[in-house]
Amino acid sequence: MIKYYTKAWQDECIKRINEDTVFEQEAKKLNGTFIFRVYDGPDGKDRVMTWTFKQGKITASDYKSQAAPWEEMRNTAFNTSWAMRGSCPFTMMAALNKGEMTPMRALSSPHYKLEGNKMTLMQLMRPMSMWNDICAKVAVTYEFTSEDEGEASSEVSAENTETVTNVIEISSETSSAEATEATQPTEGTEVAQA
Repeated sequence: MIKYYTKAWQDECIKRINEDTVFEQEAKKLNGTFIFRVYDGPDGKDRVMTWTFKQGKITASDYKSQAAPWEEMRNTAFNTSWAMRGSCPFTMMAALNKGEMTPMRALSSPHYKLEGNKMTLMQLMRPMSMWNDICAKVAVTYEFTSEDEGEASSEVSAENTETVTNVIEISSETSSAEATEATQPTEGTEVAQA
């Protein structure tokens, strides 16, 4: 079973995205670098994933993890050349993936931070939703003590059939929520996490 927010998970997502011809055609406007920081994983590590798109194809990626708290990663300033950066604890990301927390609740939490041009992100809602859909098909486990260990414990067998949802649509929902702030909260948007 692939462990959530590990190199193996990112590699599988990239493979599926870059092999999806419909995504490539529909997501031509998806360009730029998307950064995701996830704190305090079940193995005691912080993680950062980078996904760089050019016309709907992932052209570069990076994954790093270090023992938490990884102060340098946590305190790195946002680079305005990035399309976005999302940051939150692993437990929050897992709760979003399991459907235990809504995107709106996460976004209103002081533990979730979204950085980037909200208007640009709102314009990318469709391709980011498609990115989410592809990544959501990767079955994962959330409980592990090492990225290198074999199978996860049998206690998480129910989680083994759950799929990942991608953080990216959180940013889309943020943009939508900001755009409709004066009216009503946005509902029904899937959470996307990468």
